[in-house]
Amino acid sequence: VNGQCAGHTAMQAASQNGHVDILKLLLKQNVDVEAEDKDGDRAVHHAAFGDEGAVIEVLHRGSADLNARNKRRQTPLHIAVNKGHLQVVKTLLDFGCHPSLQDSEGDTPLHDAISKKRDDILAVLLEAGADVTITNNNGFNALHHAALRGNPSAMRVLLSKLPRPWIVDEKKDDGYTALHLAALNNHVEVAELLVHQGNANLDIQNVNQQTALHLAVERQHTQIVRLLVRAGAKLDIQDKDGDTPLHEALRHHTLSQLRQLQDMQDVGKVDTAWEPSKNTLIMGLGTQGAEKKSAASIACFLAANGADLSIRNKKGQSPLDLCPDPSLCKALAKCHKEKVSGQVGSRSPSMINNDSETLEECMVCSDMKRDTLFGPCGHIATCSLCSPRVKKCLICKEQVQSRTKIEECVVCSDKKAAVLFQPCGHMCACENCASLMKKCVQCRAVVERRVPFIMCCGGKGTEDTTDDISSGNIPVLQKDKDNTNVNADVQKLQQQLQDIKEQTMCPVCLDRLKNMIFLCGHGTCQLCGDRMSECPICRKAIERRILLY
Repeated sequence: VNGQCAGHTAMQAASQNGHVDILKLLLKQNVDVEAEDKDGDRAVHHAAFGDEGAVIEVLHRGSADLNARNKRRQTPLHIAVNKGHLQVVKTLLDFGCHPSLQDSEGDTPLHDAISKKRDDILAVLLEAGADVTITNNNGFNALHHAALRGNPSAMRVLLSKLPRPWIVDEKKDDGYTALHLAALNNHVEVAELLVHQGNANLDIQNVNQQTALHLAVERQHTQIVRLLVRAGAKLDIQDKDGDTPLHEALRHHTLSQLRQLQDMQDVGKVDTAWEPSKNTLIMGLGTQGAEKKSAASIACFLAANGADLSIRNKKGQSPLDLCPDPSLCKALAKCHKEKVSGQVGSRSPSMINNDSETLEECMVCSDMKRDTLFGPCGHIATCSLCSPRVKKCLICKEQVQSRTKIEECVVCSDKKAAVLFQPCGHMCACENCASLMKKCVQCRAVVERRVPFIMCCGGKGTEDTTDDISSGNIPVLQKDKDNTNVNADVQKLQQQLQDIKEQTMCPVCLDRLKNMIFLCGHGTCQLCGDRMSECPICRKAIERRILLY
């Protein structure tokens, strides 16, 4: 029964073709379920390849190893994911197949699901506890891999099921985070998700001390530059050479000018110096087609948002020293001066909450306007299409318990409702009508505070805000936002510390360090491990104990 024909046993052929009755007959004859073909594939690998979930179940009852590896170190789960066989993936996981084993390239089934763009399989793997932090041979974890591949749908799934929020900022060996990779490769939608949904740290530096903004400027990715600046990225961080993003932009512009000059000299023509347009420089970032104009546009955009023109790199050069174009130097100085005097402050990160256009955009898709009120926090962060996918408020991180689409004013029916009543939490009236109300028209509760729409979106109140509103203490107020950010950072650090403790402490006594590992991969301290016959985590029999030194 264990003989081979064309390199395969009867068990392997029956498994791949779904012949369950033959399998049962072979199992009664004590067939070798772990026999391998020339590629190291066993019957369970062939079942996964053939999309035969029923065969997997029979083999499992026949004590087949569902975590068996072939010569490429692939498990049946790797094969099922690569072939896109969702039902087989579910069957393997239901029978206890390990969701995070690595193949010869270090890829886990998560990496494969991202590469194959199978978000349904990705979600199933994450629900089964697949480890997002495992890196492949190139140092990419699942988030890095999704960012590198430019797979926004996979990134959205990963961020929605991330077990610990600080994972979004994990670095590769070269210091690159997922945001660095998205910025480097101009994956705009992925970068938006990391910034808005993942709350990625915008200012992390790689081994060359470059931030994501450095990389976006260096590659002339104007949309990424605009996204990072408007999200509040620091503009004056220096890399290992002391260069800021503005240094990079002007160096790129100068090189482009020199190349163009050389090309024109080659054909006997020298063009006049380029004179930047004030409006397109400051307000129209990304609209210029030519490479030199794009670099100049980025430079003026950075200056208009407060980039320092006087910082010197390790060669003693300021950004203006790298720009031989007097017209551009004047434009940069003017942009910076206007920023300092507050004339273009609406484009500054410090004033971003007053940018009504930005505040109206859905924080997830950026295409639709925000029109859904989250409860109980009272924030408005997404459109009605994106709101079902958001589990925690994107502004305050509080759990979303209710989602209410904002309709027209119930009184005048002319405008949309734009004032949140507290303490009832209803938004049912426009600004004009709400100012006349002492009780909520929806629930008849007394109105103690009125919170305008812009503050519910995380912005600052306008000048005509009443005293009750400006002195309120609900989470939407801007004066509480800094405290919220600090608390979020503290919680992130506490979660990180707790995670380190869980990885290093004995799960049984919780007193001693984990220094004994079992063949199943779990471990305890030596004192507890010597007394056990079954693993306390997975309940598998302990066959061997390995001490760590």
